[in-house]
Amino acid sequence: MRTFKPYALLLGTLVTATACGYPKSAAAPPAVSPATVARSQEKWPGATTESITAGREVFLAKCNNCHGYPDLTSEPEDEFPSIVKRMGKKAELSDKQTDDVLHFVLAARSEATASPTATSK
Repeated sequence: MRTFKPYALLLGTLVTATACGYPKSAAAPPAVSPATVARSQEKWPGATTESITAGREVFLAKCNNCHGYPDLTSEPEDEFPSIVKRMGKKAELSDKQTDDVLHFVLAARSEATASPTATSK
């Protein structure tokens, strides 16, 4: 049994470090604003206030179940489609819910990176 103890300790440390360090946590994103909807509609003309709000609601309801709310500015924008798809499967989201969350995340991320406080970091 002693030969397994160092490996178990190492494995436990790695799991803990991974769980605590990723994704980088942040506060819940603010409510959907007209600017968020406008940014969404630039990329997805069919986006509506309702679909972006639905994406935020699913994001708030599901993301915090397994980990904290992710910092939407901590990853490059082009990484989010695969991240949201992977997390959507884990959270058992429908394709529509996954799309709504992705559109919300990218619009909220765009708004956060455009704000003066985000760029002064």
